[in-house]
Amino acid sequence: MMRRILAVTFLVCIVSAPMTTVAAQGTLGSQGFGYPTGQLSTRVLATGGGMAQFDPDTPLNPAAIALSSDPRMFLQYEPEFRKLTLGSGSSNTLTSRFPLVAASIPVGSRASVGVSVSTLLDRSSSTLTTRDQDVGGQLVTITESTRSVGAINDIRLAAAYGFSRKFQIGIGGHVFTGQNRVQFAQLFPDTLNFTNISQVSTLGFTGFAGSAGILIRAGRNIGFGLSGQKGFSIEAKDADSVISKADVPDRFSAGVSYEGIPGTSISAHASRSLWSRMNGLGSSDANAVDTWEGGGGVESLGPRIMQRQTVLRLGARYRVLPFTADGNEVKELSFSGGIGAQFFRNRATFDVALERAARSTTGTTSDARERAYILSFGLRVRP
Repeated sequence: MMRRILAVTFLVCIVSAPMTTVAAQGTLGSQGFGYPTGQLSTRVLATGGGMAQFDPDTPLNPAAIALSSDPRMFLQYEPEFRKLTLGSGSSNTLTSRFPLVAASIPVGSRASVGVSVSTLLDRSSSTLTTRDQDVGGQLVTITESTRSVGAINDIRLAAAYGFSRKFQIGIGGHVFTGQNRVQFAQLFPDTLNFTNISQVSTLGFTGFAGSAGILIRAGRNIGFGLSGQKGFSIEAKDADSVISKADVPDRFSAGVSYEGIPGTSISAHASRSLWSRMNGLGSSDANAVDTWEGGGGVESLGPRIMQRQTVLRLGARYRVLPFTADGNEVKELSFSGGIGAQFFRNRATFDVALERAARSTTGTTSDARERAYILSFGLRVRP
């Protein structure tokens, strides 16, 4: 019974997370159920999300895998370095992620099927605080530590068909799964008179969604992409007991790509996500909000380095994060750049991207600001 009470308490806390919690966690981006990674491949991240509708490794538009002529696999690693400034104080955090694994194989000459595992929301944080407390008339120094490790992941199975180079369609089925594991401890310097306290609470998540998308090449140099996701039920469980239910967020996305300049592609992307559908997964006071995201960038042939052709990328992206801090929206503006090159007779491609993100809240007197540097490494292999 106590375990279930702790689990429910944890759900309420992570969704409504006030600004005082922000200071303790050392992160502004990972409020509520976590930080939305964006589910973007390294290549797309470097272009500010502009290529999101057209990239077969990014699991947003299932139509993008339609004309993959060879089997392919993509692996991504992404460390993030954060610095939170709250008033005159600051704290630093390092979070390491493996946010995306994707693979696809062709079926005939016009169709493909693929599977991907990507991070929808990352909930990794830790706190360590020391305070004095009166216990039975004695002033005692207590060290409290709280560590949260977990994520909600998106497992997608997709199928796509290309009627021609000008028109492709795709559909996808999604299973959302993962868990949040919270470890809480109270440590006393005098262990002869006081007993240390340690508690662990684990919550599991299971949800479902469907997606569909199209790619249209209206002319020789311009293409359009449209995709959407319809979310169904998602549950939070403590062991085998269902604690709460809500819905996976709906998403609507569109993108455009222009290739009229030789060796260069200019792209832009916009997306609307209905995160408020997750509010019932926590408490009635949950602070998830519906958000917009937009970004764009350029990809162009670069110089040859060690006899290998490189590709250079630049981009920018603006979005509102889904979970509020102290009841206020968290906004993120980022600038990115990257480089890519092929190896092993063009059977492998290695991409590197660097994104600098600035996050802040409005309408609050706490003046919380967060600066983050995200490194992304992507390896794409064609057997």
